[in-house]
Amino acid sequence: MLATGHLAFHDPYSYSAPGHLWLNHEWMSELLMGAIYNALGVIGLKLMKFACSAVAILFLTLGLAETDSPMAAQFAILIAASIAIAPQMQFRPQLFTFVLMSGLLAILARYTFRRRAPVWLAIPTLALWANLHGGFIVGLATLGTFSTIVLVQDLFEGRGSKRGLKLFAIFAASTLATLATPYGIGTWQAVAHAMTNPHTRQVIDDWQPLLGALVAMWHRNRAGAIPMIMAIAMFVCLAATFARNPRRDDVPMVAIAAIMIAAAFVAMRNLPLAVIASMIPLARRWSFVFRARQTQPPANWINQVILTAATIALLIETGLLSPTLRAGTPRPVGAIAFMREHRLSGNIMTDFVWGEYLIWHMTPASKVIIDGRYDTIYPP
Repeated sequence: MLATGHLAFHDPYSYSAPGHLWLNHEWMSELLMGAIYNALGVIGLKLMKFACSAVAILFLTLGLAETDSPMAAQFAILIAASIAIAPQMQFRPQLFTFVLMSGLLAILARYTFRRRAPVWLAIPTLALWANLHGGFIVGLATLGTFSTIVLVQDLFEGRGSKRGLKLFAIFAASTLATLATPYGIGTWQAVAHAMTNPHTRQVIDDWQPLLGALVAMWHRNRAGAIPMIMAIAMFVCLAATFARNPRRDDVPMVAIAAIMIAAAFVAMRNLPLAVIASMIPLARRWSFVFRARQTQPPANWINQVILTAATIALLIETGLLSPTLRAGTPRPVGAIAFMREHRLSGNIMTDFVWGEYLIWHMTPASKVIIDGRYDTIYPP
């Protein structure tokens, strides 16, 4: 896209599936990341990830504020959630799903607790979301669940259907907005295929069940299991506080959280979304516990000091302004240098995890046998 100025609708990178239809549901994310890397290098990518993380936290903070829960509760939930989702904040298009999901939930939280909010913003949000990442389906599920619960509650409590039908109109418009992509209905086809492909759950770690992934991580690296344990602890706390005080004023938010938690146990990749969806109803439920015990939250300045210290420590530890990245796995840097030096090109028999790395560095002169786009290009 960056080199030619237009989208590729048929695969130009592989010799095992040449010309195969390519429904790239992440095209805008890839274009954005590629342009940032070309302009600013690794530091640009780090700043992009930092900005996405910061905006997501901002939206979640706004959502938590709508619950009127004590600062201590909001602070504890925000820190716990940050630890739980940190491993998934990677240089991948899913970053934008986390941001937009957080923003949508903040709007729905305001609507739930204030009865007035610009829910119509979901329409342009879903249009943008559908071009950035296939996770837009989660946004639609969230909005649809919220609209359904509100309508049922209003009818059950004798308030009529006006509010619920208005929300459903926004939901319908948001669904249509997801077709505003270069691929139209093809974007839905790509996402549906990814969700139903049986091979995906066999070979990709992100699609493994949560409990199985937790056990595997515990045996491999116990420290790495802490975020998953933290997430499960949040889910348990939400269930316990809801059972203790089953108020109905936030049932739509609780229902969204329950669906996302169930999805997380089915596939590990949904864990961050479950954590994000759980934060607001958990804060609301905790507020009743704090009030019942007349607990006084710590001074606000203490929270700010802790947050500032943690932020500085993270910036130093993660090397935000370092021009290098820690490689998750070895890359064939030397092989690429050798090929370039000797002007070697052609069809490359490559390892699966190296495919896209080679595409970035070796096209158009060379093609690969397979790469990480397995689900959108290659037949079973």
